[in-house]
Formats: sequence, structure tokens, C-alpha cells
Amino acid sequence: MFNFNLGMIFTCLTQAHSRTCYLQRAWLGMLIFLVGAPSFATTLSLQEAQQLALNQDIYSQGSKLQEAAYQHDSDAADSWDNPTITTTLQSVPTDGFSLNQEPMTQLKLGIRQAMPRGDSASISRTIAIEQAQKEPVKRAARRAWLLREVSMDWLAWYQAEQTVILLREETQSILQLLEMVESSYRSGVGGTQQQDIIQLRLERLRLEDTLLQEQQAASVALAQLSRWFDFSSEVSFTVPETLNHRDIYPFNASFARQVERRDLLYIIDAHPSVQLLAKDEIVATQKLSLAKEQTKPMWAFEAAYGYRQDAQNGMSQADFVSVGVQVDLPLFSSKRQDANVSASAARLGATSTQRRLEVRRLAALAEASETQLVSLLARQQLFDTALLAQSERLAESALNAYMADKGAFDDVMRARISHISAKLDALALHVDIAKNLAELAYLYYPLIQEQPKDTHTLNSQTHPRFSQFGYGHSLQFGGRHPLQTSDSNSGQLITNMDTHKSAIGSSRGSNIDTHTITAIGAQQ
Repeated sequence: MFNFNLGMIFTCLTQAHSRTCYLQRAWLGMLIFLVGAPSFATTLSLQEAQQLALNQDIYSQGSKLQEAAYQHDSDAADSWDNPTITTTLQSVPTDGFSLNQEPMTQLKLGIRQAMPRGDSASISRTIAIEQAQKEPVKRAARRAWLLREVSMDWLAWYQAEQTVILLREETQSILQLLEMVESSYRSGVGGTQQQDIIQLRLERLRLEDTLLQEQQAASVALAQLSRWFDFSSEVSFTVPETLNHRDIYPFNASFARQVERRDLLYIIDAHPSVQLLAKDEIVATQKLSLAKEQTKPMWAFEAAYGYRQDAQNGMSQADFVSVGVQVDLPLFSSKRQDANVSASAARLGATSTQRRLEVRRLAALAEASETQLVSLLARQQLFDTALLAQSERLAESALNAYMADKGAFDDVMRARISHISAKLDALALHVDIAKNLAELAYLYYPLIQEQPKDTHTLNSQTHPRFSQFGYGHSLQFGGRHPLQTSDSNSGQLITNMDTHKSAIGSSRGSNIDTHTITAIGAQQ
């Protein structure tokens, strides 16, 4: 029996060891596969880059904690100071220290409660609440700013990557032309000279040098973009083949003109950066009210109960009850209090000035961006309709003339270089338009009304956010620009703007009234 048990145990251990070795080998194989897995490339669109940046932005976490802190401050501000309890043994005779020798000897128990100055507690609570309500506005301003900054970095990376692709295509074209010229030179057909071959080889080397520079620029641009989010070093990102302007700015040209005719200031006034200054203005108004409340006297109430023992002759002595009111006289602090009120009023005026300056600055940027956009679109139309086609036709004509021994090789090279420059200029123009639209999207952020995006839907051709505007197709580089499309969606956008304008007008009016009342009060 003992031997049988040992055999079973040995068999079980052997099987267990075999299973363990198998699992170890399996885990080792998976580890080798994972560690030794080659890096893979994936496309990183602008929307995905923006979503990654928004998801990994830790500013929101800190802002939410700050908001919670202000909410706790508001609870703490709207409370009185603790009452003060005093116990006094007073009027004790020093000749015998007897508690019933003198009638004034008593044990006194008192309580004192100081009141806040005016409505300072309530105003302090309001200030803390307003500070807490500033945090969502800060997050909105941060979101708008982050979307613009990521767009600018992504577009710089896109331009560098697309330039590399264009230069590679041109290098292949130069190689094909070189093979054709060398074949013509070896066969002795036409007037091909050795100098033409050398010139082509020199041009190919120059293109390779430019290609290396652009590859370096693309790497630097990607590194610049990576400051907004983290990604694995095993993944290499590539840009998409097309750049959809509608994903950046969902409006069209006619909408921009209607915005210009209407009051642009109402839209800019709803921008998060302006609303942040509006919140600062409200806080400054409350601080001015708090400074005025500090000029009011501070009251305190107290009550005391005095216990006396019976006299030495057995006569009963009544106890004492005392009540009192205290108030401080601002005889020596009036100068300091007046200075505090004046300083608070000056800060309120400064905040209001900053808000007006910010509205003017953003409105000027919007007008300048729209003017620049019109010029860029005119240039793009020139490139799309004539310039690119003419440069390509010139390059083909010069090459055909040279192959027919009717043209010079220098004309072929000049036409080829001109065509390359035209394509690079068209790419730069396309990216400049996208950057201009990103700037307009930042300035018109209140109308875009960004919604949280689902990462899984980012690879779709059309973003759901813009489906309501009727944008169902993706545009390609060199195609028709979205601002040149129909105006079927402008009506809804204008309706949204009108609704927003009325809301802003009501709130703005209330703010102006509050500011006016406060300013008048400060002067009194």
C-alpha cells in the first residue's frame, strides 16, 4: 500500500510537472511573441488626436478638485464664530479669602457671541460659490484651447508627412526619367548628352537631401504632437490620405458672411475665455460688496450669571444676571476700510476692462481669419482650376519636345521643378486653410457646441457631430472646398445663433445692471 501510494504520488507530481512545464513554455512563447513583436503602424486622424489629448488632459481632474474645494469653502463661509464661555470668580476678599464674607463675591459664568459684520458671511459664501462655478468655465476654455493647439500641431505633422510622400513620388519620377534618358543616350537616339544624365542625377540627389530634411521635420512635428498625449513606442503613426476640412470647421462661407453682418460681439461674448472674465467680474463685484460690509460695525452679545453664597450671618443673597451688547467703533480703521473699498472698486473696473478688451481681441481675430480665409480660398481655386494643370502640362510638353529633339533639357528640368513647387505650394495652401479653420473653430466655439466623442466612432468617414449639418461625404485634398458648398445648413446654425444671442443678451443685461448698481454704490 505504501509503495502504491508513493507511485501514485510520483505519477501525479510528474504529470503536474509536465503541465507546469507546458504552461511555462506557453507563457514564455507568448512573452517572446509580445516582446519581440514588431512595431505596427496605424493611422492617427485629427479627431483621434484631439480625443486622446482631451482624455489624457489632467487639467480637468485638478479643476474638479478645485471646484469641490470652493464648494466646501462656501459651506464654511456661511457660519458664525464659536460662542465664548467665561467663568470668573470675582471680588474675593484678600483678608480671609472667604466666599461669603463680602456681598460682591460671586462665581460668574458668562457666554459671548460675536456677530459677522453686516452680510459679510453671506457674501463670502457667494464668493466661494462663484469661484466654484468658474471651474466648469475654465474647463471649457481649456477644452477649446486644447482643440486648437492639437489641431495646429497635427496639421504641421500632416503637412510634413504629405511633403515626404510628394517628394518620394517625385523621386520615383526622376528615376524613371533618368532611366529613359540613359537608354536614349546609350542608343544614340536624339540629341541626348552626358551632361543631361549628370544633371538628372544631381537633381535626384537634391531631392533625396530634401526628403531627408522633410523626414526629420515630420519626426519633430510628431514629437511636438506627442506632448498632448502618451502613446507606446511600439506604435508608429501615419497621417490619413485625406484631410477633411469639415471635421475642423462645420460652417460654410455664407454662414461666415451672415455672422459678419450680425453682431459678432454677441457670439464672442459667449466664448469660454470671455465668460471666464465675466465670472471674474462677478467675483470682483462680490468682493467690493464684502469690502463695504467690512465698514459696518461688528456687534457682540453677552450674558452672565453670578452665583453668591449666603452671608456669614445666614442672610440669603440673590444671584446676579447680566446682559450686554458690544460694538466696535471704526475710529481708527476708517482710512483702511475706505482704501479697501476703493481698491476693490478699482479691481472691478480693471476686470471689466479686461473683458471688453478680450471681446475686441477675439472679434478682431475672427474678422482677420475670415478675411484671410477668403483670400486662401481664392488661391486654392486658382491652384485647383488652372495652376496645377498648367504646370503639369508644361512639364509634359517640355519632356515631349526634348524626346522629339525639339527642346532643351534645361527646359525639361525647369518645368519639372516648377511643377514640384506648385504641388508643394498647393499642399501648404491646403494646410493653411485648415489652420485658419481651426482658428475660426476656436473663436466660434460657443456655436460649435462640442459634445463628448466616442473613440470607437472616430474612424468613420463622417463624424456624428456634423451629421446634423448634412455633411455626409469626405472631401479629398485638391477637391471642392466645404465652404464652397450649398448653404442648406446655414439656417439651422443661424437659428442656434439667434437663440444663443437672446440668452447672452439677457444674461449680459443682468450683468451690466449688476455692474452699474455696484459702480454707483462704490461711488457713494
